[in-house]
Amino acid sequence: MTGVRYARALWPVLFLVPLTWWADRGCAIAGIDPLYHATVWLHERLGWVLAVLAAVSAVVVATKIAVARRRFVALRALAEPLPARLTYAVARVSSDLRMRAPNMLYLDVMTPIASAVLGRIVLLSRGFVDALDDDDLELVIRHELAHVRRSDALAGATWHLVFAALLVPGFEPLERYLHRRRERAANVAAASGREERYLTLIGALAGGANLCAGARLGLEAAAPTPADRWTMWYAQLAVLLLAIAFPLSHAAFRHDLNYLLTHHC
Repeated sequence: MTGVRYARALWPVLFLVPLTWWADRGCAIAGIDPLYHATVWLHERLGWVLAVLAAVSAVVVATKIAVARRRFVALRALAEPLPARLTYAVARVSSDLRMRAPNMLYLDVMTPIASAVLGRIVLLSRGFVDALDDDDLELVIRHELAHVRRSDALAGATWHLVFAALLVPGFEPLERYLHRRRERAANVAAASGREERYLTLIGALAGGANLCAGARLGLEAAAPTPADRWTMWYAQLAVLLLAIAFPLSHAAFRHDLNYLLTHHC
């Protein structure tokens, strides 16, 4: 996957190199001439290059969907009936939030798991549930049901696949920013009226399992930081600049094509 990331990062740069500057230069260096002519060849077939890259991106997205589906099917096969205290807690929180209870999957494993997934489904494991008293269990369920009510799992999966399908990298910080926003909203919804207890719970979980995999939870995370503004906009700005520079570079190439074909080594 690292090779794919480097390829996504470097291929646009190849087409931004000013070939008129490159022509008649570096001929004494081994490998420069074939590299120059390969770049010209790719420029001439830019449409095909973009089509191939789009096909590769489509395959990557389809693979991600297939892998995620296979993993979820495997998890679902391990599901056990909900313990009575978990059934009661879900019913109580759903009634309090005035929403239909989601589908609950309880995994009888010691690995701590608590996460909302696609399809109004919440995964909880014995390793997570047994470590909580009844009050804290309700707070955890409030957090996950807040995700369900906001369709956060669908939003997260959609953004991830959109960014994976793009032909250029650089959207990982934006994806993380959007993830943090969803977690903050779920934190605020879960803690409403019980902020002190919720912060105590977060402090207890900080050294071990999290409510959501990979999430940095805590009400203090709801405050925007200077880094958020940077991660929110730099990827789009970079792509916008690329969208402007790329066609200009190719137009210059088409204009100078005859010169480029006759002026190198």
